[in-house]
This record gives sequence, structure tokens and C-alpha cells, in this order.
Amino acid sequence: MNVLMFDTSMDLLSVGVARSFEGSGEDFVEGPNQQPELGSRNDYSCPSQIFCAESREAVKHSEILLPMIEACLKKAELKIENIDLVACTSGPGSFMGLRIGMATAKGLALARSTPWVCLPTLDVLAAEFANSESLVVPVIDARKKRFYAALYRKGARESEYLDIEPEKLVARILSDVLILGKNQPCEHVLFTGQATAIVEALLAQGCNAELGVSNLEARYGCFAALALQQFRRFGSAPEDSIPLYIREPEIGPQP
Repeated sequence: MNVLMFDTSMDLLSVGVARSFEGSGEDFVEGPNQQPELGSRNDYSCPSQIFCAESREAVKHSEILLPMIEACLKKAELKIENIDLVACTSGPGSFMGLRIGMATAKGLALARSTPWVCLPTLDVLAAEFANSESLVVPVIDARKKRFYAALYRKGARESEYLDIEPEKLVARILSDVLILGKNQPCEHVLFTGQATAIVEALLAQGCNAELGVSNLEARYGCFAALALQQFRRFGSAPEDSIPLYIREPEIGPQP
């Protein structure tokens, strides 16, 4: 299966193509209340051939998304007609960016009767570190001195999607980390995304925290795995799907 993916939820736009990807065998486990959860499995099979790119600067997503898709398809030696599944991030993130991404995914899918799915951005960011023994915290700058975040252990999300002030996020993490034993350090906290200031604040309080090094190719391998899981479990997304807004959308210029 050939999967086209893109993330328009943040200032830097990224696009990826997974070629000849079939995923793993048992894709889902059951979450609380017997409900399947994205990010609940820590065995993410990355495709053998992934082609991806990230914008170098924050520019209007509407101007560069389609050219970046064309460039990635060319690197993968594929045409849009060869794509079997389209996937985009659903948020949280930039309101305008999310709308552009979802509209593009719907348009590409509907024009060629191709299935499509949308995935929570924080799940995609966390999936790259699903095999880590650490408490994994993906973070996105939500502007207005706030952050979008969630807490994951071994690939499973253990918190709601948060729209939170940095001081409260630090306090939340400090209350959630596990003390490993007497005279032992607290649980390691691994951040991914826009979390430099949060990591510094936790380190200042003696927390065992660090900012993980993300690899774009690895992230898109996990993105492809999640997209295929979502499609196999639920089928193509409904035409009336909307972005995952944690706060009310605002009117104004955004990426």
C-alpha cells in the first residue's frame, strides 16, 4: 500500500510518502472501556521505503503544501494515482493550518475515490517514541503562552488532550511521574515537539527530563503505521470530518 501523509498543524509543514507499506499484523489493542485507541500499541512497523520533506521556514501552508506533495511523490517515483490511502493530522494545532490540511486530504481523496484518514497530531508525535520506557510528552505551541500536550506511556495515551499553561503542565508532569524506589531517581520524562522551555523548567526542579531527538523519516514511518491501523479498523474518514479543536477557532492570519 502507498500512503500519502502530511502534517499542517504547526508552523513547519511536513509531507511524507510510504511506498509498499503493509503494516503489522495485530494493529490494535483495546483501551479503557474496551474502546480501541490510537497509540495504544507500541509495535509500530516502519515502512521500508519512506520519502519525506519538511519546510525550512514558516510560510503559508496553502502556498507550499501541493508543491511539497508533488516533490515527495517524485522522490518516491509515484504519481498521485498510485496512492492508496491519504492521511493528515487533525489537530490540535494551527486553526488555519488544520483546515488547509483537512481540505486538501478530502479533495485528493474524493477526486480519485481514494480512502483517507485523519489522526490527532499529538498521537503522531508520540508514536515515534512508543517503545520508550519513559513518560512521553509531545508538546505543541498553542500561542498565547499556552501549549497543547498529552501524556503517554508505552504508546498509550494516559491523559486527555491538554490546552495548558506551561506552569500547570510542569506541575501536572511532576504529579504524574513515577518514583522508582527509595533513593532512586524519578521516572524519565521524554519530550518531543516544541518543549524546550518546559524541559528547562523541569530540570530546574530536579526532574529527570530531556527533549528527544526526532527523526522525520522515523516519525513518518509511525504516521504510516497509525494511518493504516485507523483505516483497517474504521475505514475511510467521513466527509464531514472536522479538525480536532481543543479551544474555539479564532479568526485571523495563521500559517
